[in-house]
Amino acid sequence: MLVVGLTGGIGCGKSEVRKRLLNAGFTVLDADTLARQLSETDPVIISGIKKEFGGNLYDAGGHLQRKTLAAIVFNDRKQLEKLNGIIHPRVINAVERQLEELQQKGEKIAVVEAALHYEVHWNEAMDVMVVVSAPMAKRLAWVMQRDGVDEAAVHRRMANQIPLEEKVKRADYVIENNGDLTTLDAEVAQLINWLNQRAPEK
Repeated sequence: MLVVGLTGGIGCGKSEVRKRLLNAGFTVLDADTLARQLSETDPVIISGIKKEFGGNLYDAGGHLQRKTLAAIVFNDRKQLEKLNGIIHPRVINAVERQLEELQQKGEKIAVVEAALHYEVHWNEAMDVMVVVSAPMAKRLAWVMQRDGVDEAAVHRRMANQIPLEEKVKRADYVIENNGDLTTLDAEVAQLINWLNQRAPEK
């Protein structure tokens, strides 16, 4: 089975790429959504967050106060590394179990989408890495609109990731998301051809 890592910088549009791969019939595991789910259901993660950041980060219903936690970790790299150390090993284990099941079912290609592939060295477990790139102005505008934050806040978040240029250099395949959605459709179609050429024979 060909295991494909999908990542990009904040606001580059990797979710749009994921949607198109799903529509084309690919199996895509969304590690970031899984991390959000596990942060409210996995007892090891919950106790780790409470111990490291305080029990008040969960409300009475057991929901994580994400904005409060984001305010702590996005302004302090050491705190962010602590949080990643609590969450990512559990997410990676869960995804690896899913990949084993897919392989046993005879799946030929599986895509693992994650924001921090390179930051946590997960890229090393992938067969190929696909990076979605976009111009800085487009990225800033999109994240400011999506999250209701100012430009300085977006730059602080970007500073916590490996620079996009570095990810592009280390990628096996780069999608340039610098046009409209029709242009992105064409880019993803080319990616699909590229992946199918590399998939194992049935």
